[in-house]
Amino acid sequence: MVEGLTVGRRGTGSDGMATKPSTSAELLAQHRALEVTRHRITAGKHFYLDEASEWAGFEFLYVLRGALTLTSGDEKTALRDGDYIYHRGLPERAFFRVEEDLELLMVSSPPSYHLVKEEIQDIMALARSVEEKDRATEGHCHRIERLAMRTGERLGLSGQRLIDLSYGAYLHDVGKVKVPDHVLGKAGPLTDDEWVEMRRHPEYGAAMLCDKAFLRAASQIVVAHHENYDGSGYPRGCRGEDIPIEARIISVVDAYDAITSERPYQTAAAKSKAMQELRLNAGTQFDPRVVRAFLSAIGEDELA
Repeated sequence: MVEGLTVGRRGTGSDGMATKPSTSAELLAQHRALEVTRHRITAGKHFYLDEASEWAGFEFLYVLRGALTLTSGDEKTALRDGDYIYHRGLPERAFFRVEEDLELLMVSSPPSYHLVKEEIQDIMALARSVEEKDRATEGHCHRIERLAMRTGERLGLSGQRLIDLSYGAYLHDVGKVKVPDHVLGKAGPLTDDEWVEMRRHPEYGAAMLCDKAFLRAASQIVVAHHENYDGSGYPRGCRGEDIPIEARIISVVDAYDAITSERPYQTAAAKSKAMQELRLNAGTQFDPRVVRAFLSAIGEDELA
């Protein structure tokens, strides 16, 4: 258990948390330095409680509905309806995985709702900007994030790396807002000049994210998500282990979703064809280890 974090079970009394990322956050009541908020977080999401150097105060978290797991080293603690957590400052971040759709009640002092709300709004605004410009990819960000997280877990990623993967996957295409509409929505093949412009979107995206401290690591994932395992990708021609594992994951998931989705330039293909394409290109375009982990993950994912 993380030092300074107290866990209580239902019926044992009450006497912690700033969720990142949260599906939604609602301010219920506020009085001076005290704040009461409700958070709804979907299954499969990861979030953390800040360490004292980032945010110092008192936090009390009560599980209204759902289930989550706290991981500290090799130790895992399961929490569900009626359980609670509180602390008065943590020496290190505490990371959580949402196992079932979650509804949490949080009491904090000093207030932190505005910080959480701003992060949520920033991320949602960036993602919406892409989907509003490229209607053909509606829902793409959510699908990529969900499948990337499943794959990352299979590969043993944990803690902050999963948080950064979540941001990077959800925002991987944000740079497309700077690609001209006639290129982005073109139904036919792109010209050489149009491909040059399209291939700038990873760098555009990284530049948009790197100014936000909590998205800085994600920006390095975004800039590399079109690099190929054999070095034939763009924009830098990185290869193998020089490509962040998070970007290698997004490359595989992104390709799968593109093949199985309807686009202006193609009809949707069967999932079996997409899986075959991933296997055929393992070792060239894709990291073979990531392909194996992804195929294993979607084998258990009813929504893939």
